[in-house]
Formats: sequence, structure tokens, C-alpha cells
Amino acid sequence: MTGYKDSPNRNETIIGIAVLLLLVITGTVIFLKQFRYDPSIFPSGMMLSTPSSQPLLDEKPESILSFKNMTPMTPPEIFNKDNLSEKINGKAELYLSAGFKNLTCQRFNKQGDPDSWLELFIYDMGDIKNAFAVYSVQKREGFSPLELSGYSYQTENALFFVSGRFYLEITSSKVSGSLMDSMLSFSKDFIKKTGAVEKLIPDIKLFPAKNLDENSIILFPSNAFGFDRLNMVFAADYKTKEGKIKVFLSRRKNKAEAAELAKSYSDFLSSLGGRETKSDTGFGNTKIIEIMDAYELIFTNGPFLAGVHSAENPKEAEKLASALNIKLGENTGVK
Repeated sequence: MTGYKDSPNRNETIIGIAVLLLLVITGTVIFLKQFRYDPSIFPSGMMLSTPSSQPLLDEKPESILSFKNMTPMTPPEIFNKDNLSEKINGKAELYLSAGFKNLTCQRFNKQGDPDSWLELFIYDMGDIKNAFAVYSVQKREGFSPLELSGYSYQTENALFFVSGRFYLEITSSKVSGSLMDSMLSFSKDFIKKTGAVEKLIPDIKLFPAKNLDENSIILFPSNAFGFDRLNMVFAADYKTKEGKIKVFLSRRKNKAEAAELAKSYSDFLSSLGGRETKSDTGFGNTKIIEIMDAYELIFTNGPFLAGVHSAENPKEAEKLASALNIKLGENTGVK
């Protein structure tokens, strides 16, 4: 009986070892093959996924979108709404809430130096507002502003900018002057060919200039300040003697929608324990809600919902709200 039991066990062991070896060999082949670039199959530059009704370039992308002194390390990858999380797990929801269309990404390495590589991400967000939203929400610490486009900056080993409906990220494997030079050269060419260098978002200019921290301007695509109905809300920090105060504005479809959303937001704050206090702004449609030892000031001006978020000093909040109301009035004609 003992001999009868041992024979199948030995056979099973041999089969198991053979299967494991086959898996190891297959995995090794796949691993090595993914770093082999066949120029006869893939173009020398980046192929972009763009709607046929909205062409990106008049010329062939491979003749334009390439990096100086760099060669493709991997073929292009294209992701859509259904599989974006496979590439940027944990961040996909932000992009999807901001109107994401598709992502094209690819790696390039320096000729003769395989350890010097960079990765390019081109997000088609549908329009410049959506592109600015993801650009501003994800802005890195320790950045240096650039003059590539209206919205651009760099860190030690990366570059970020908006070009029309596109948001681009380029990151490198290490801090390197030559790699940064390649990234800058590519970016300038991309912006030039897409013709987006002069495109700006008019609503950003509606913030009063005095004491404004321009680098703090952000566009919340959804769920601003924890309220699920507040979407496409611009916010900016202002410097005061007592610290920073955040001001916000959002252009709605019309005056009625702005008024309804203002009431809905104030009701939301009240449901969380907020208490309405007296307003001394001097203009109508204003509410001040005291909540958690801070003050939320909400008002409307034509189609704009606007206000001050989480201010410690209600008087400072009222001053900023008054200045913002005047600025909005220049656009709407409402004083």
C-alpha cells in the first residue's frame, strides 16, 4: 500500500515543478519583451488618442511629439474611463469627476543611458477648465512657476502644465539638467503645435488682485468644501494680517440657479450645526454662517455664487466679500 501511495505523489511533484518552470520562463520572456521596442511596429513619437472630429495636430504626431536625445522605451498606452484606475489607482475619481476623456502615456530613455528615463502623461480632459481643475488640485509642494503656458510649473524632476484641453505631466527617473532640458523642449513644441499658449480661463481674473496669492488658485471639480452639489468652484487664498482667508466663486447657468445653490449650501451648513449671524456687507443676498469657530460667508451676484470659506474673523471675511462683489459686478453689471 505504501508503494501505491508514493508513486502518484512523485508524479505530482514532477508535474508541479514542470509547471512552475514553465511559468517562470513565460514570465521572464514577457518581462524582457516589454522593454524591447520595435520601431517597425510603433511610431518614433507619441500617438495621441483624440476624437476624429477634434484633431490635435495637422501634422503627423510622430514628426512632432518626440524628446530631444531620447528614444521610446515602451509603446504608447491608452486608457479610457473604464480602465483609468489601472494606471492611476486612487486618483481616477478626481479625473473622472472633472470630465476625463482619455489618457495616453509612454516612457522614453536617454540614448546610451538606460537609467535616465522619463514618463509622459497626456490627459485629454475635454476643455481647459477641466484640465486646470486636475492641474490645480494636484499641484505639488515646492514648485517653481514656469512661463510655458498660462498654467505651468516644475519641480526638481518633473514638469506639469495645461495646454488647451490637455493636462500634461512629465516625470523623470532622477534630477538631471539634460532630462529637464528634454522635457522643456518637448513641452514648448507641444504647446506651439496645439496653439494653446495664449488660452486662459476668464473666471480666474474675477478674483480681486489686492493681497491675492495667485499660486493658490484652485478649481474644485466636485464636492467643494464637503458639499456634493458644489462643483466647478474656483477658490483662492488672500493674505491678511491674521493669516490666510479663502475666497471662492462659481459661475452657474443663471441667476436663479446661483440663488438656489446658495440657499442649498447654507442649509447644508445649518444641518451640520451652523448658526446664521448678522451680515454687515451692505449688499443683498448675503448670509454668514458661524460653524465650528469659523465663519462661512455666502452671496450671489447675477449668475455667480461666491463667498468666503472658513474665515476666523467675520470682519475680514466681509471686507473680502465686498471686494469680490464689486469685481463680479464689473462682469455682471450687478452692484
